[in-house]
Amino acid sequence: MKRNVLTSAVLLVAGFGIGVLVSHFPVASASAVPEPAGLWHQKFLVSIDEVRQNFVFGQEFSGQYSKTVTLSDGSKRHIELVPMVHNGMQVVEFKDNGGHTYMGLNGTTTNGTLMVQVRDVATMQQQLKAEGWPASVR
Repeated sequence: MKRNVLTSAVLLVAGFGIGVLVSHFPVASASAVPEPAGLWHQKFLVSIDEVRQNFVFGQEFSGQYSKTVTLSDGSKRHIELVPMVHNGMQVVEFKDNGGHTYMGLNGTTTNGTLMVQVRDVATMQQQLKAEGWPASVR
């Protein structure tokens, strides 16, 4: 009986000690603060489309992008895009009327009838150059 009580007490103290130790480890989280990778200054192109109409086509941005559009049904959608590093991956944070997700630096996301496409300008120009296009197409 005493052995069970002693074993339980040792396990309880060990668990508490491990919990205190683990609580001092840094916590990784995504933030809108510019990352050292330079994504904040990187240029991107954004296109926002609805099945029935085009709102934005190839508009360049860096840092962050925000736009409110009115869909053909009269509803409004507020789009926010922020390039960042999240869980060790370079992504674009995508917020749409409270919805929140991530997409690649050269990604396309649809939400209902709304489509948002982002292209990394530097990567796009490298690909065009590799295909024999002039240095600057824009």
